[in-house]
Amino acid sequence: MRTIEIDDDLYAYIASQTMEIGESANSILRRIFGLSDEGQAPSTPQPHELAQALEHPGLRFKTAVDQFLFILGEAYKLKPNTFDHILTIQGRERIYFARSREEIEQSGNSTQPKQIPGTDYWVMTNSPNRQKKSMLREALLAIGVSKQAAEAAARTLPL
Repeated sequence: MRTIEIDDDLYAYIASQTMEIGESANSILRRIFGLSDEGQAPSTPQPHELAQALEHPGLRFKTAVDQFLFILGEAYKLKPNTFDHILTIQGRERIYFARSREEIEQSGNSTQPKQIPGTDYWVMTNSPNRQKKSMLREALLAIGVSKQAAEAAARTLPL
């Protein structure tokens, strides 16, 4: 390993791209540059199951909450039979996903639950975008979406 010096703003940007707790700067940079663990660029990137949804033209003009809900709705269309796995995802005190607005509201103040489009599921939306990214990634992995698709979806949400 070699050490390089970088400006504080560049370091802050790299840190902002963290996908999971404890992820190293090295892993973040490999992901950003599309490099594998061996340092080689992948020969041909394979499209993932959410690629078409994430390229939807209207997606980039929506708010973070709208993007979050849209992606969850698209994921439901892909994996309706395993979508209930999201119900196990929660915080220390708050419920993130539920079958009703009331269930989420009872888990804390100012939860701002919204219904996931095209589903009977609800999600808490009053959280920082960084947490929404984490919730989205975790939800997608829980229902069986590929890691590549989950990471790409999380990257679409602004910080």
